[in-house]
Amino acid sequence: MKDILQSVVENHPKLNFETQSSPSYVEIYTKIKNEIVIVYSKAKQSSSINENNSKSNKSEQDELDLTGSPLKLDLSIHAMLDETMMSEEPQLWRKEEFFHSPIDIEKAREIANLYTKSLASLAKDEATPMWILCTPTSEGKPLLLTIQSNKDEFTRGLVNYEGAVTLEDVDVENLMKDFASQECIDEDLVKASVDCKYTVSGISYGQLNYEDQLNTPHSGLTELHCQWSAKTLLTPFISCKVHFEQEVIVGHLASPCNAIWKSLCALHQINELLVDMTAAAGNVDLEKAVIRNLIPGMKRYNNTKRLNELLNETEIYTYTAECPTGGCLCVTDNTTTLRQCMNDMNKMGSSNDFTYKLWDVLRDSETAEELITLLLQALTFISSGKIRPFIDVNNKSLLSKLVLKLSRGHSQTSKVLKNLRSSPPHALSLIAQVGFEKTMWEYTRIMSLLEHSFFLAGMWSNDARSKEKIDQINQTIQDMTMGGEFTLNPFESYTTTEHSIRLDSESFCVEDSNDLTVDDFASLKTRGLVGDKKDSNEVPLIADEIDISPWKSLLMRFAQVHVCLEHLYRAETCLRADFAQLKPMASRILELYVSEKSPVKTVGQLMNDPILKINIPITNNIVQDHLKKSATWYRLELSKKERATDSGLKRYCKLVYVYSQLPVFPPNVWQHIETPNEEVGETTTVVEEVKYHCTKYTYLSNKVNRNIVL
Repeated sequence: MKDILQSVVENHPKLNFETQSSPSYVEIYTKIKNEIVIVYSKAKQSSSINENNSKSNKSEQDELDLTGSPLKLDLSIHAMLDETMMSEEPQLWRKEEFFHSPIDIEKAREIANLYTKSLASLAKDEATPMWILCTPTSEGKPLLLTIQSNKDEFTRGLVNYEGAVTLEDVDVENLMKDFASQECIDEDLVKASVDCKYTVSGISYGQLNYEDQLNTPHSGLTELHCQWSAKTLLTPFISCKVHFEQEVIVGHLASPCNAIWKSLCALHQINELLVDMTAAAGNVDLEKAVIRNLIPGMKRYNNTKRLNELLNETEIYTYTAECPTGGCLCVTDNTTTLRQCMNDMNKMGSSNDFTYKLWDVLRDSETAEELITLLLQALTFISSGKIRPFIDVNNKSLLSKLVLKLSRGHSQTSKVLKNLRSSPPHALSLIAQVGFEKTMWEYTRIMSLLEHSFFLAGMWSNDARSKEKIDQINQTIQDMTMGGEFTLNPFESYTTTEHSIRLDSESFCVEDSNDLTVDDFASLKTRGLVGDKKDSNEVPLIADEIDISPWKSLLMRFAQVHVCLEHLYRAETCLRADFAQLKPMASRILELYVSEKSPVKTVGQLMNDPILKINIPITNNIVQDHLKKSATWYRLELSKKERATDSGLKRYCKLVYVYSQLPVFPPNVWQHIETPNEEVGETTTVVEEVKYHCTKYTYLSNKVNRNIVL
């Protein structure tokens, strides 16, 4: 194919011939993003681009003089912005297409004819379609010319600008009659399909670099793609098929979901560090071992101050604080939205459990050295006996046992803490274990709002239910609900105040029947973590080792569930959806991401490539209010029905009309269209008065026999 194209390129060395996936202005007519050869001019790029760039740079400089660098803005400004606002002017064409300039139609025809000859010997699957960007100044205002021929077909196409119209000016039935007349067939043999797209919120993050992505106003792109076969451009919002298309960015600086995303990042870094320590036999520079990746615009914390505030707070309210139902602060009977849940988690945390609150401080440590120092500082203070921290009765982590035992005094405390300081892997795994337990608990609690907590609880424990499809889980939930004997919340078993938190001093001294004894820790002697003398009244403080082997799999699941949470949060915000409407959407998103075929495999993958996209069918009742508005664009496709293949003219013909409020093509092309900008996309309270640009794509294909019979 490269050799075939080479002959065309050599005849037109000043033009760009690029083999790539379809540009936006081709895809909108073909509906597919296949590989094509796109031809455009580069001769006139410099003047127009430099002019535009100079304007852009001047505007940017003026803006910076007034506001300062956007990367250095205080993050509170993002919290003040409406999350559904457009951060800049929307556009249908992609950023890189700004550099595409058109060429004269006569030269385009010359290139197309030359390319057609080159394709004469190729099979259909070997021939790459060519699209040529044209200057719409000649008769018919051609915008695109395409040639897609092969040895069996002569296939070509043309996109023309038809003018500006209102939706009520478009009579689909008349267009179908004209098509039938053109193709010499009966009108009932014409097939019509209509689709449109509503931009609900935001613009694509894909055009921004990594730092700009995380600093741009938190919106993401939310769109609705609708399809129907009725003979009208007005969306039949009850009967049309609706697909929910959304692009989110994980880790955005203004996202409330960061309340839990920060835990994932810290756990990922600690897990990587522990693996490195194993490989390097512990020879790792803790002061350079990163726990929290800092990017421009990210808030830096005084973690020592935060830890002291936590210790002082714990000392003050030990016996006065009321315990929330189920031990959870962010999910209560009054929680009505994911936004409320995530905001509460940001403000108060998710639990009164001391080790969970401690994790919220330690996860913001910038280095492993800082994390271990803060951990030992907290344990030293606890060992003074001044506080009796709350520990959730279901918290089985080793750190929670350590905190309970230190708080009531231990004869070997100083030695254990000293040796803990000399064993960084042990200290890191001790706190990471709490982070994993807390994160697992938080995701399950949050998803209990959408009645999917059983699915997650089974997934964490590799329960058989985790291998069922989401719809089977939903059916199980429905059956359980109808029966009235089951609960949808796996936490209901310990939601009473008296059992949720160990409140009285007696509970701190209750020995766990599953606790480890001195004999189980004989190997600790060689490490100097306990003394040689056995004391029947003394219980060892920490385990010899913590098994980190399940962590890799858990981190993958955390990453997958977090992407689901980001999508659901944005869907709730943009669509103003309630829990009942989000439940079926949650099922589809979980089925997409939390599976063996999931595109998300690691936390590190999301940290490096944070943009995620989905396209899922949804029920119309969720978005009916949006469908009553005017769409960003409408597309009408006319063709013959299958039973009319041999009727009328012996060729295949397809017409595609695109009606768009915004220019379909980049500025270097669209500037030749003599239509006042204010005439199109003029928003009024009456949908029919909004005017749309109309472009028409005509596609023709004839069967040919290139073999000459003598």
